[in-house]
Amino acid sequence: MLCTAARTAHAASATEPRSEPPKKAAAYFEAGPYWEFSLIRQQVITALKERGVLQHVAFPEALHISPGWDAPESAYRDAARRLMNDPSVDVILGMGTAATKALLAENNGRTPIMSIDVADPVSAGIVDARTGKTAPNLTIHYVKDKWYKVFALFHEALPFKRLGIMYHDSPEGLSYSNVHEAREVARERGFTLVEYPHLDKAESIATCTQGVDQLLRQGIDAFYISALNCFDWTQANPQPMFDALASRGIRTFARDGSVHVRRGALMGLSTLDYVPLGRFYADRMARQLGLLPPGAELEREAYTPKITLNLVTANNLGMDIPLLLLISSDEIFDATLAGSHNATMPR
Repeated sequence: MLCTAARTAHAASATEPRSEPPKKAAAYFEAGPYWEFSLIRQQVITALKERGVLQHVAFPEALHISPGWDAPESAYRDAARRLMNDPSVDVILGMGTAATKALLAENNGRTPIMSIDVADPVSAGIVDARTGKTAPNLTIHYVKDKWYKVFALFHEALPFKRLGIMYHDSPEGLSYSNVHEAREVARERGFTLVEYPHLDKAESIATCTQGVDQLLRQGIDAFYISALNCFDWTQANPQPMFDALASRGIRTFARDGSVHVRRGALMGLSTLDYVPLGRFYADRMARQLGLLPPGAELEREAYTPKITLNLVTANNLGMDIPLLLLISSDEIFDATLAGSHNATMPR
């Protein structure tokens, strides 16, 4: 009888569905919304799905934190502290410089941090300039001297004398606009960097418009379109600023490439390829969460800058683009290319 009961209990347990382990909770933390943050986040999710591990990861809405660009630093620190003290959080996607700095300031040393889209990790104190090392629980894709090379290429390809640049006068503001690298290249290559440091913390359209007007009055012949909120086409409309610069014959150079060049900027140099970048972070996130087998090969996202040109803008400026630059360009917008220069980016 005992054997029969044991067999019956075993058979019953064998037919019961096995309970799935709880999903790993991924928090998302940004200082404020920015188009590139959303794009890269989606690429990370897509890469997790391609890896076959997305079903084991949850992105709870309650852990999606965005205090706002005009919030005080204390709000970022409070949000970071809550995430670091929350035992339900298994990994944090820290989007941008301000969010990453707040997380490191409240770091518990255990929760994995995926630091994504940081403009200048060295100047922000996130990466050691000499060794390239960072906090043990932080993952970041870092390319040494990336922005230095960007400014040097722009000046070599399309020489100018007075480059306009604007920013909010704070460590983060200097970082978002790559001001340190611009100053260094200006010293070495002999052009003048004309700075407008009076943007408000939110980098609003109003203060950016004032900045562009002031730089034009100071006689710039080129302008750097950096990672400012006023140039985020999903949140604002920077077209009047683009038109004002174009009407004065200013050579505009965009660090984010196609998104601005297709709308009228002269040249861009995109340093991010979002698909492999998403795989880079997804693989390391999955490894940190124990979702990949030992020895699994991880994505090694490479630094592959993409040069973008707008020949319509060059023609309107009366410029002859050097042949070598045309040959080297990865993407060209031209009136003869099915109206591609009037295309809009997905939002």
